[in-house]
Amino acid sequence: MTETARQVLNGYLDFFEPDFVVEASAGLADGLGYEDGRVLQLSDILTLDGDRDQRGYGLDVMDLYRDLYRKEFQFTRRHEHGIVHLAAREKKFDAFSACLAGDFPTSDNLAYFGKAFVDAFDPETIALDSEALVKLFESDARSALVMGQSKLNVDYHDHSYPALFVLDATKPQDLIDFWNLRATRRDILPIPVQWAEDLSGFAKRFIELNYRPLPGNPNGVMITPHVMFARSIQTEDLESVYRDYFRVGIKGANVRQDWYPALWRPSPSFAVREMRPTVSANRKTFDVPIDSQKPDLRFEGLHPEFASEYGNHHRWANVVSLRDWGLNDQIATVYPTNHRQSLFTSLNFSSEDLLSTTEGLVLIRAHRGMSQFWRLLDGATAIRKWLEKQNVKSFPSDAGRATQQIVQTLGGFGGVAAIAHPAIVKLLNEMSRKPGSRSMQHQEFQNRIRNATKDDIWRYRNFETLVQRNAVELGLEIKCEKCSSWSWHPLKDLGYTVNCGLCLQSFPFPIIEPASSQHTRWSYRLVGPFALPDSARGGYAAALTLRFFANVIGMSDAQIAWSAGQELGLGPKAKAEADVIIWYQRKQTFGNDYPTQAIFGEVKSFGREVFTQDDVDRMKILAERFPGSIIVFSTMKEASELSQQEIVRLRRLASWGREYLSQQQRRSRAPVIMLTGTELFTAHYLKSEWEAKGVNMPKSQLEAGQD
Repeated sequence: MTETARQVLNGYLDFFEPDFVVEASAGLADGLGYEDGRVLQLSDILTLDGDRDQRGYGLDVMDLYRDLYRKEFQFTRRHEHGIVHLAAREKKFDAFSACLAGDFPTSDNLAYFGKAFVDAFDPETIALDSEALVKLFESDARSALVMGQSKLNVDYHDHSYPALFVLDATKPQDLIDFWNLRATRRDILPIPVQWAEDLSGFAKRFIELNYRPLPGNPNGVMITPHVMFARSIQTEDLESVYRDYFRVGIKGANVRQDWYPALWRPSPSFAVREMRPTVSANRKTFDVPIDSQKPDLRFEGLHPEFASEYGNHHRWANVVSLRDWGLNDQIATVYPTNHRQSLFTSLNFSSEDLLSTTEGLVLIRAHRGMSQFWRLLDGATAIRKWLEKQNVKSFPSDAGRATQQIVQTLGGFGGVAAIAHPAIVKLLNEMSRKPGSRSMQHQEFQNRIRNATKDDIWRYRNFETLVQRNAVELGLEIKCEKCSSWSWHPLKDLGYTVNCGLCLQSFPFPIIEPASSQHTRWSYRLVGPFALPDSARGGYAAALTLRFFANVIGMSDAQIAWSAGQELGLGPKAKAEADVIIWYQRKQTFGNDYPTQAIFGEVKSFGREVFTQDDVDRMKILAERFPGSIIVFSTMKEASELSQQEIVRLRRLASWGREYLSQQQRRSRAPVIMLTGTELFTAHYLKSEWEAKGVNMPKSQLEAGQD
């Protein structure tokens, strides 16, 4: 696939997610989608010497030099500090030297940076040539670029092998490629093709020393150093250069890579994901109790210890990652990722802009010791505000309210698992259709659930969950001595005199034989949304769909924010409806999370033909209005129960949604996911459910199917 220059540029920006974009020339960032204030000029960054009226952007390196000098370098050292300043021996290698080790501006009004580096560290000046480059690689020398990150923790998340990057040291394209590679990989060294012969001995030693068994792997896997070639090296020259200067005499140690990693493309799910490193100066975890009725959050902002009290604008960023450990999956801890525009709503009382990125919510700071006061949002409110920002009005439907109440009553998606069985859903639906009390004798209710879930280790507490979390209420059915009808009475209404629910007359409680089944029987009655007919107006299927994304494919590796049952006004005459709206984000234990995906779902219960053409058309409207979102059709029916007409309708939409959009980077118009009873009623592991149905998928395909 060949991308345009604009697509590659956008891909790089999405990979690195910069908080600000700095233009080398005015206008270069036009059309990239960055809001005003996030596009800077080079002149905005640096403060000119003696200019007290202008403040630059970013954390000034002078703060770092001052702190290092005061704490370490003003004292006489027993050993040489090994700090060097490189200057290319030949002018044509100036850019390579600066890319490799860093450099300073030489204009009069900016020369104070270089002077401060010399004054603080007294570096050894080295004339860079091939011989000096080898010594630099083999020593512990620290350049200006290395010193600039002295107080920072850099967590690399790449799984790549050590590498040599052969480049033309005079080509800006190769230098930019090396700069980006080094920003993502821990162990990569540049080898100028102009010095390949002189560096051949070092390169071969590098390969031989790094070709070794992978630690902790008992299967004989070896670390295989790669020799990578920059894109400017001519294809016809690759073999001769590699053979003459890099090939070693160890079998298996020679690995040549002629292609440049496409960092601007999202990694496919079956491959090791390319990730940028996480850079931090401080980190802290807060465990804060939150009141679900007033979810206010207070915490202290962090700052680099070496930063002075005052300085430039926007000096560092606080990145906040939210996790919900006890609010029943109600609070939104995930937001649509967009590093180009501020978050659509303000969470902090000071109304400062937030960026939502794959690292978390980013708040740009300028001063030390600033406390933060946030008011968190529930998922429905957050999604409503997001829709409003895109000129879409939303109104909760009755079915949406029922879904919300079901999830809330059951204590979140962990509790929703209690209804994740077709027999249980049918039992609850059967009770909801009973005239009068919607109740069932307690032993029958318990036995039917136990029989449906017996021998299933993941469903052994379904009955207890439904009872303890108030999906049903315990009461007493009493036979009226006046009309002989049975009526249900909650415990709180029992007394020596009771009222008949049918004839409405009062009669005495059967105190002579209170335990006789001829007079009384303990029963459970559906309450709240569970008492609603038609599978709680579709609430069971919607709640199970939400649980599927949160706990089945998500488990501990994903978070969602959600809203159920929304009627959407897309314009004066355009309307649509979504039974569920989800923000789904896959999490990484180490490294950046995946971008958040927007999901719109059409949810049905049981029935002969549940997905009509109108349903498909409504979801297509949403796909057109929100390009790149995921469309979900979900039903409690099994796949074999779908009609041929339903399959044809869904297949057409899926084919249409699978097409790539020209303006988007490797993203289809609207992927379509079909969920059936197999997925919705999964007890714990989706793979086990599929295998039980006769589907035996390789692990890589399973993971791809869960994206």
